[in-house]
Amino acid sequence: MKLSVFLASVCILLTSGCQITNTIKESELKHHNFKLQTIDNKPVKTIQVVNIEFIEAMRVNGFTGCNRFFGQAILKKGKFKIDKIGMTRKSCDEHSNKIETYLIDTLSNWSDVTLENRTLNIIGNHKLVFKMTTDLNKIMDK
Repeated sequence: MKLSVFLASVCILLTSGCQITNTIKESELKHHNFKLQTIDNKPVKTIQVVNIEFIEAMRVNGFTGCNRFFGQAILKKGKFKIDKIGMTRKSCDEHSNKIETYLIDTLSNWSDVTLENRTLNIIGNHKLVFKMTTDLNKIMDK
């Protein structure tokens, strides 16, 4: 009986240890730009690039396709959100407004976050998939 309790405890520790090692670190995001590729598995088609950039002290800047946004990124045990989001308030077309709503709604609430092979996945109210680029000028050309 004691052996089975011990083995169960070891299994739990090993399993939870794997989750901790997959946790994204601030240093993996800082000084990188990410271009939005898909929302809820559907390609994002916009005239202008939708992106998020992580700068010093986990501050973020980005563009929704219509408005610029900024705020304070928070990472906690594989969860992510942007606190104190501020943004410009331009009037946009319906398609751009929809993208902006999905983006800001997901970024401003706690979501699961992973970074693998230069792909940032933020999964909360919507599934956002971003591709990393270190040079914003490169993504603006595409």
